[in-house]
Amino acid sequence: MRKGARKRGGNRARGRGRAALALAACAALLGACGSSGHATKTTKYLDVAKVERAIEQSIMSQRHLKATVRCPTKVLQKPGKFACIATTRSVKKPHRKIKTPFVVTVHNAQGYVTYIGR
Repeated sequence: MRKGARKRGGNRARGRGRAALALAACAALLGACGSSGHATKTTKYLDVAKVERAIEQSIMSQRHLKATVRCPTKVLQKPGKFACIATTRSVKKPHRKIKTPFVVTVHNAQGYVTYIGR
């Protein structure tokens, strides 16, 4: 070898090592993005079908009327209010549909609710 000449491939190997190290560092940084060290909260939705059935059963037991209740499909399970609509048929002729709004109040994050017909 000539004086001052370098071996071929020596720099390449060193360059590949540096590239691999840089790639690993980037991967580690990307993996940490958005992570605060805490478990992420999952969004919980209220079991709306259960609320609809409860309102229907209340109408049946208190008014002796068959009802169909419709509520919003997705309601977050956190304190707040939302409305449902109960549809019944009038007892006297001519039979017609009667729509009654119900205000449902979610009291806590465990899904405890109360409702009242307006």
